[in-house]
Amino acid sequence: MALSDDAAPTALFLVHGWGFTPDFWQPVRARLGRVETTMLDFGFFGPENMTARPAGRHVAVGHSLGALWLLLNPSPDCVGMLLINGFTRFGATSDYPQGIPRRVIERMMRGLEQHPDDVVATFRGRAGIAPPAPGPARAARLDWALELLRDADARGILDGEAGAALPPIRVLAGGEDPIAPPAMVEAGFRDHIPVEWIEGGGHLLPLTHPDRCAAAIAGLMAEAGRP
Repeated sequence: MALSDDAAPTALFLVHGWGFTPDFWQPVRARLGRVETTMLDFGFFGPENMTARPAGRHVAVGHSLGALWLLLNPSPDCVGMLLINGFTRFGATSDYPQGIPRRVIERMMRGLEQHPDDVVATFRGRAGIAPPAPGPARAARLDWALELLRDADARGILDGEAGAALPPIRVLAGGEDPIAPPAMVEAGFRDHIPVEWIEGGGHLLPLTHPDRCAAAIAGLMAEAGRP
């Protein structure tokens, strides 16, 4: 769904998930046409680029870990946010049993010490993508991100004054997501943000449903351009 010629000249900021690179966004970008785009790179398979930011007003789109990162690092220039296969917290706690158990995440962290490529391959396979990975895994960067997934909590960001200061947020989720299952998504966004469900969708909606993702982005960008 390419943006129309009279759409707002809002830039796009894309943040990928764990075990991926900015190339993950290629199918969605191809459907959006000519849009000024900046992409963060966590550096899981090459040099990181954590300082990449659009110069001004922008719509931010995050996938999985990228969605959590955007909630934790809101920009004053962000005028709309789309969270795809996202969550407000990944790791389980006593008041959030819908999350992934700590032992599961820490088992992946231990695996990275000896066999990082195998850990990445196993995760990507469970997420729904066949090998090969984009390149040799950088264990230190992947471990840093797993620690973030284990401990970070953005639930409170959606409450009260903090939530009121955020830009419009949309959530796009897969009804059959094996990594961020519906119970996790619902527990994190309940009473705050409605979730748009893609029936039968998995964890890689930008790859499996790029038209749906592009349409959601285009809608947010058009909304941001209205007076």
